[in-house]
Amino acid sequence: ICLSASCSVWLCEAQTEFKRVAEENVTLPCHHRLGLLEQGGLDIEWLLHISETVQKAVITYSGGRVYDDLNEEQKGRVSFTSNFLAGDASLQIISLQSSDAGKYICKVKNAGQYEWARITLKVVEKPSKPKCWLEGEMLEGKELSLQCRSASGTAPISYRWQRISEEDERAEQLPPNSRVNISNPGQVLLKNLTQLSTGLYQCVATNEAGQESCEVQVAVQHAQNISMIAGAACGVVVGLSLLFLVVRLTIRRKEKKRYEEEEAPNEIR
Repeated sequence: ICLSASCSVWLCEAQTEFKRVAEENVTLPCHHRLGLLEQGGLDIEWLLHISETVQKAVITYSGGRVYDDLNEEQKGRVSFTSNFLAGDASLQIISLQSSDAGKYICKVKNAGQYEWARITLKVVEKPSKPKCWLEGEMLEGKELSLQCRSASGTAPISYRWQRISEEDERAEQLPPNSRVNISNPGQVLLKNLTQLSTGLYQCVATNEAGQESCEVQVAVQHAQNISMIAGAACGVVVGLSLLFLVVRLTIRRKEKKRYEEEEAPNEIR
């Protein structure tokens, strides 16, 4: 939109919106026709609109010099395009951060004429790598809860559990005895565990910016095996106790025999 405020002043405004993923680069457009009007009179200024009364200078060109270290949070990540004097004053931001989001204003001035652009930048972050963990006992007939959560990322984040085939690493459906927690999709309950519940499970956290995943291994054990293991452990403990007792008695017997041998000569004298 261009409006003539007077015979010598033109006000041009473009409004648009950009959405980018964090860590990507973006170029916010700002084009002008004021570079050739007056030598040395060209001023370019990019501002980040924080609130109705607060603005931060991002990068400026004035007096033949570029100032690109005005905002500490964006220092080293902002620059003009190569043709800013010829008419392309677009702003380039690299390695986007969530703090870069906001309303940007480009102002160009020369010889009493002005042009500007207003751009809204939205920065979205994909979910952080989620944490997977188990709650419950991995025994036949028991219940096991699979838990998954991402610590950060742009909301909303959705969660999906699936089982991974160990043969070809394909995603498979969860066992029939599984239940997804409607209020907390990052939680899946495996009920009445069987040997068919054993396997590798994967949680995928997704939002509009991308996805991340984590895995957890489920190994269901027979209750009989647990009894055998417990019995074997008890047997080992009993065996070690008996061995200790035998060794102890042997040592005491040797000590007693040595004592008797030492006392015999004294009795003869």
